[in-house]
Amino acid sequence: MVPVPGLMDPLPLAYSQCVVAGPLVFLAAQMGTDEHGHVVPGGFAAQVTRSFHNIRVALERVGCGFEHVLSMTSYVTDMRYAGELVRIRRDILGESPPAGALVGVAQLAWPEAWVSIQVTAVLPATP
Repeated sequence: MVPVPGLMDPLPLAYSQCVVAGPLVFLAAQMGTDEHGHVVPGGFAAQVTRSFHNIRVALERVGCGFEHVLSMTSYVTDMRYAGELVRIRRDILGESPPAGALVGVAQLAWPEAWVSIQVTAVLPATP
């Protein structure tokens, strides 16, 4: 388990933000929340952008970047926003995105959250 300063404390909910097992990095799904667990204002795009910010912070903590992400699963509470999510994801990840899935769900852990993104990455090879 890797503590990730700057992200919401997951311990009250009994999970780890980031777990490294061998060369693999498993990052808990990140909602558009600040470090205090408050959903950011500004609507769906702001939440998606903050989710990706939180992912970046966690990946950097273990020495990775988005280029090391193997798989990404996005959970959204309203599939009408799928196109917007894909656009933002493409802007952030570029033309070589990881494997992925987009799942519509009824609700997330925070009722006011509309998106949560989970990733699996691989640590960069060391010479």
